[in-house]
Amino acid sequence: MVSFKNGVLKVQRGEENTARTIYEICFFVNTVTLFIFNDVKFIGTATGLLMLFASMLLWIGRRAERVVIPYNTVWYALFTAYSALSSMWSSYINADMASYFLRMVVIIAMITSISIYVDKPEDLERLIKLYIFSMFLIVLIEFLSVPVSDWSKGNMGSHFSGSNSNGVAFLVFCAELMAFYEFYSRNKKGYILLVALFLVFIILSSSRKGMFAAVAGPILFVLFSVYKKNYFFNIVAILTLAALVIFFVMTDEYAYNAIGKRFASLVTFWFEERDHEVDNSLYMRSYYINLAQRMFSEAPLLGKGMGNFAKIIDNVYMLDGVYSHNNFWQILSELGLVGFIIYYSLYFVTIVRLIKGAFIKKSRMNMLFLTFMILLVVLETGLVTYNSKMPHVVIAIAYASTFVGEMDGRQYSYIENNEMEESF
Repeated sequence: MVSFKNGVLKVQRGEENTARTIYEICFFVNTVTLFIFNDVKFIGTATGLLMLFASMLLWIGRRAERVVIPYNTVWYALFTAYSALSSMWSSYINADMASYFLRMVVIIAMITSISIYVDKPEDLERLIKLYIFSMFLIVLIEFLSVPVSDWSKGNMGSHFSGSNSNGVAFLVFCAELMAFYEFYSRNKKGYILLVALFLVFIILSSSRKGMFAAVAGPILFVLFSVYKKNYFFNIVAILTLAALVIFFVMTDEYAYNAIGKRFASLVTFWFEERDHEVDNSLYMRSYYINLAQRMFSEAPLLGKGMGNFAKIIDNVYMLDGVYSHNNFWQILSELGLVGFIIYYSLYFVTIVRLIKGAFIKKSRMNMLFLTFMILLVVLETGLVTYNSKMPHVVIAIAYASTFVGEMDGRQYSYIENNEMEESF
């Protein structure tokens, strides 16, 4: 295991610690390479499988006497099996379906590795820090690859790798929320600088969904932290800061050009004031969702088949590379009610367990991931995430936070995790 404290880098020896270090390196490499080598699909697959291999080394290093199959691994396997089975009634069978299936297999490998790696609360803390550092590096790479004069032109996050800026902004939001948790709950003041950096990056990404989550996340987390001293003062403080951020976005020329005008367009679209300019992408996304709803109405129980939304749109409407921009309707159109219930059952179980951990056992970490899961459900009205790798890695960490310390009959002590800090 690698640790860095008081300016000293330490590497602890031993079979388990060596395997743990290997896994942590694999986790970091996987997170960063999925961004850097977005167009090289093999690298993302290879690094994802490498995480599973590294976790098996860790399992061997622990000299465990039995193999434990995590519940979420069984769940993902069931969902993947059903998705593959949907090819039997798919409207179109093509090579893209094999790509979807392979991606789900890699997701299973990645989330299983996390369940094997996590054995105690400290493991989760290290994964959180590794994820934050990974996103910091990604943000740094993107900032360095884009000329300063182009920062306010929007789509920050898509220049270096060609990734969708919405997707990158979502991943950076996860890091921002984790950094805020380190600052607010664990009293690590330096993390506020990372919160600010991630927030600036999200503003420059022009992602409305990312910006909404970046502002709503800290507010929701403070609202959940009912055991924090000066609770009501903290709420007023975070709401004031959020209002200042929104005021800045809507009044500063550069921030407004990057994302403020897109929020103004969204408000215009909602209230249908056609005498103002509206972002055309809003109309297109609404149209794609309507098409997904139409497909669902044609096959409500089983859907049109895994990956068939884009194929049907391509063949019938001659629109290439299209997705519904809504995770709920994407799954309903492709996998029907059966696939929808299977998929969101894990969300339901995870959220219920997080609520129990956050408000009964008073776990600050559970409050963090409860905030994440709630915002994920909201964001999925505008994102398709069910076959994306990194969101499921964060979901796996959230799931692990609900059972850590209860494995093999051990009971997790919440004493350290619930220590009252000074007010915000």
